[in-house]
Amino acid sequence: MLVSNLIHRVWIIWVTVIAVCTCVPVPCPQDTCTLSDVKDNQCRDLDAYLKCMKSLSKKCRGDIGYHSAITVSNSEFKKKCIGHEDFSRNNSGENSQMVPSAHNACPMLFDDKKEHRFCGLFGDPHLRTFDGKYQTCRIHGAWQVIDNPFFSIMVTNDAVLNSTTATAPTKLTVMLKAHKPECTPQKLFEAQGDLLLPDKFEDSTTSFGPASSPTVSLSWRSNDPNSETVIIRLSYISTIITVTRVHKYLSISAKLPDQLAQVFDQDKNVLCSSGCPTSEQIDIKQVTISELDRGLTLCHNSIGPTGHKLTDQYLDWCVFDMMTSHDEQFINASHAAYSDVLFFEPRSLFNRTVSVFEFNPDSTADANCIHRLNLFFLTIIALYNFL
Repeated sequence: MLVSNLIHRVWIIWVTVIAVCTCVPVPCPQDTCTLSDVKDNQCRDLDAYLKCMKSLSKKCRGDIGYHSAITVSNSEFKKKCIGHEDFSRNNSGENSQMVPSAHNACPMLFDDKKEHRFCGLFGDPHLRTFDGKYQTCRIHGAWQVIDNPFFSIMVTNDAVLNSTTATAPTKLTVMLKAHKPECTPQKLFEAQGDLLLPDKFEDSTTSFGPASSPTVSLSWRSNDPNSETVIIRLSYISTIITVTRVHKYLSISAKLPDQLAQVFDQDKNVLCSSGCPTSEQIDIKQVTISELDRGLTLCHNSIGPTGHKLTDQYLDWCVFDMMTSHDEQFINASHAAYSDVLFFEPRSLFNRTVSVFEFNPDSTADANCIHRLNLFFLTIIALYNFL
């Protein structure tokens, strides 16, 4: 009986000691982890500090200050050290897994030398699809331009001031979808026509990956006081995207591998892949002409930033925009889009310098008919001379 009471008392004392030790908080020893003020090896110091802090995770589980310090340090590490070549090459710790290295590089998913496709949208708005169709559309409001497993582009078209029919792109979003830790996290680029184009992604970065060969890069250039261009390169999918702002209007161009350009959902109205819905398309050859001489003169005489003149569909679109909007900024927008074609797909240009609007002063509906009549009369004259 005595032994039983003794065991019972020892058990009660032991339970009490455990309860007290559990309930009394143990100070978090996070002060033992220090971060150097020297900036020469900042990434290495941040990594060492994070490792030290994470080793205290059990002791500091309920400490708010500890978790705040971890969050801030992680954010600093991602901002300053991801893509830092020296750190990527030399560091082998836990955080180095977040940085592409020679042993864990982002794979090239498409062959850069194989066939690519081009799509562009600008102006009133005018669209060139991946399969080479040229369309002029109404498409007021928000529309998907490109959507695939790697990125998507959305554009918003608003009515043009002092015009009853014209719309133009005024807002644009490019979203890079996260694809493998070594290729890219999710990134966002947003542009508005009434503001300068941003010179970085929304996370304040301009690239991702090793400094010598980034998988994602963004570059910004000024064309003139009212125009800028941003070029987004996605090397792992062999893709280039350009966004240009001219005055208050935006344009978008993209060059993708043929395989990637064909990845889309037929049920979605993805403009570059399926074109504008039939109900939204405008046949510019049937448009009633107004102020033709002014539009033709301005578009014919205009010279682009690379010294080029407008030809083919881009000349027609320039004249169309001048007649519907009376805004000369659309001439510069036409040149910006034309420059993209010269850069991405120059073989698609045929250098036709006569606009379809030059055939008829009232309407272009009879342009083809007049052209055929001219050929007919020339043929009769040639046969007469020959006989």
